[in-house]
Amino acid sequence: MFVSKTGYDYTGSYGYRYTGSQKKEHRSYVQLFRGMSLKSEYATAFDYMSARLVKDNRKFGVNGAMLSARNIAAAIRELFLSKKVYGGYVLSNPDKIKWQNYIPQEIREYCADKVSHARRGRFREWQNFLENPGAHPEAEKYPELINDIKSSDTIRFVIWNAVCDDIKETNRHIPVPFNINALNTTVKVFKDVYHNEELLLDYNVKRFADIYTNYLRNDILNQNGFADKNSGWIMIPSTKREPLNKDNSISALEILSCKNWCTRSSLDKAEAALDDGNFYIYLTKEASDNIWHPNIAMTMYRGEIDQIQGRNNNNFIPLTELNNIKNFLKTHDLKCRSGITDEGPKALQQIMIAEKLAQNNEKAGKSLSRAIKEKDTPAIFKILNYEITYTPDGKYKIGSYRSKYNLDKNSGIVVPYSFMGIDEDVLLSNVETIDGNLNLCDKNPLFNSRVTVFPPNLKRVTGRIVCSREQYDKFGDDIKRVIDDENKIFCHSDK
Repeated sequence: MFVSKTGYDYTGSYGYRYTGSQKKEHRSYVQLFRGMSLKSEYATAFDYMSARLVKDNRKFGVNGAMLSARNIAAAIRELFLSKKVYGGYVLSNPDKIKWQNYIPQEIREYCADKVSHARRGRFREWQNFLENPGAHPEAEKYPELINDIKSSDTIRFVIWNAVCDDIKETNRHIPVPFNINALNTTVKVFKDVYHNEELLLDYNVKRFADIYTNYLRNDILNQNGFADKNSGWIMIPSTKREPLNKDNSISALEILSCKNWCTRSSLDKAEAALDDGNFYIYLTKEASDNIWHPNIAMTMYRGEIDQIQGRNNNNFIPLTELNNIKNFLKTHDLKCRSGITDEGPKALQQIMIAEKLAQNNEKAGKSLSRAIKEKDTPAIFKILNYEITYTPDGKYKIGSYRSKYNLDKNSGIVVPYSFMGIDEDVLLSNVETIDGNLNLCDKNPLFNSRVTVFPPNLKRVTGRIVCSREQYDKFGDDIKRVIDDENKIFCHSDK
């Protein structure tokens, strides 16, 4: 330890030391004291990464003095002994997830429960290995890895936090599948990289998770002609089509799936997806990290493409991938399924919605996607073919309101506004007059209005108001307030 002539030693947050005579000049550095040593002083990359991890995460409650190269191993050992590492698994909370389109509460809860169940299974699998690596069926093939896991708390600490990376109450991510060979290779990479201090700065638990996942995917992709590519489509065959390859197909789908897709789950999701038909995934290797990323997933049902999902798994096709998807479908003569039967659009509607969102509208001077993002209500109304005028106080007057849009007048393909990402509460918030009918209810309940708050500025509806019994129970007083004749209120049964 360096000691100045005055007997003081000050260590800055990045390991710089200042003597007593430098105290005043470098006070700001002293106040940022975190106890970390220079990178080169840590015994391994995992020691250094552990120190960075506990420094940046207060939940571990590690004293700053324990972050030094000399003390970090003991600090992590104490975290394991005091049972502060594994703790309770983070589960998905439907009330905290930011859902990007309308999904009923019961469906949200069902989805979150499935994700949470999948998380528990995946977390247990990783924890069981880290606590007892020698019990793994292939332990004898990887003696170095088994010894590393047994002897190094910081290696176990980094691996566990990499598994938990991005797993929050507010999302539907599922931890990466466990694979001992990919883990062995990743640990070796991080042990070797420690000799390169410049690279080490960029190596953290997120990087560990990304590299591990990439090793998982590489073997599958290389076997399917991706060795010299930066992007491409891969088809995972249906288990009915290739029953003898069932286990490999299910494993490949779990590994290649985005962390936000249910097919990442080790439960029944991947198997169920392959039972209905082939599964198509579009992946890209991005120059920024040289890691394979799944961008698009397409499922099949009865010989047709059933659903198309992007990374966000929100029923919206990424507009940047629209032409890519259309070209792939055309080249491979794949038909898209239509006919909405549940709470999400089918592939044909998804493509048509994406085309509508991307198309620039002359009357509005922008695309629907941009108008929704900017919450430009007049533009949205114009694109949806409403006549809109302004009242003297700057509010809106529109014609008859209906909560669904006809995507194709020739085929009669209709979708609710929620499928297009339109928030009806926002859309109607400044409407003062509806010169015509206000239709909140439809014969098909999937097309019912998703209004949760009656339009606060609405003063008058000149035509009829059509609503469900549930909507009337909720908005009855407001409905009667804005209409001049209660005989114009048509309330339908919710059954």
